[in-house]
Amino acid sequence: IRRQRQMCIRDRDSIPARCRDENGYLVRQSLMTDVPYGRRTVARAGCGFLAVYNAARFFGLPVRESEVWQYFHRGVFLGAVMGTTIGHLCRGVYRFGMRITGVRYRDLKNAPAGILWYHTGHSRHYVLVRRCEDGRYAFPNSSAPEPLAFPEFYGKYVKHLRLPPLRIDLPIMFTLTLDRRNKTGPAGQH
Repeated sequence: IRRQRQMCIRDRDSIPARCRDENGYLVRQSLMTDVPYGRRTVARAGCGFLAVYNAARFFGLPVRESEVWQYFHRGVFLGAVMGTTIGHLCRGVYRFGMRITGVRYRDLKNAPAGILWYHTGHSRHYVLVRRCEDGRYAFPNSSAPEPLAFPEFYGKYVKHLRLPPLRIDLPIMFTLTLDRRNKTGPAGQH
């Protein structure tokens, strides 16, 4: 069965259409119950993979979802029992041609996109935050059904969580840009 699940991404090179929005971003993580992710499934623990793929798509980078999935699926810490680690997410950002330019909310004003790591009230979650033309932000693969002003999303969906062993508090915003060494990718898929 595990081998069949792994073939699911490799053979088709795609995730079902119902798990994409109209712009091609991966959404509806809860429906990806047949896509393995470490010892879990993408539905249970794969938000880091979705956030990095969606960021690469936003920047117009020529990466396939299967390539990003394989990177995360094969290298996820402890089989993704606790989800995607912050270190693995950051390595994935760099691996796929982007770089982190800041870790504060105020840095989002000067960045086209970021990845937000926050607590939903039930679990920790990574999500792409991309600026829309009207100044609001879209949050693919979050509970927000439409673009919102960042403070509105923050107030409605983000819960604070202290992680004493890591000496950090959630939420954390990683602002992103293209890596200067990366010469590929058009202006982006806004």
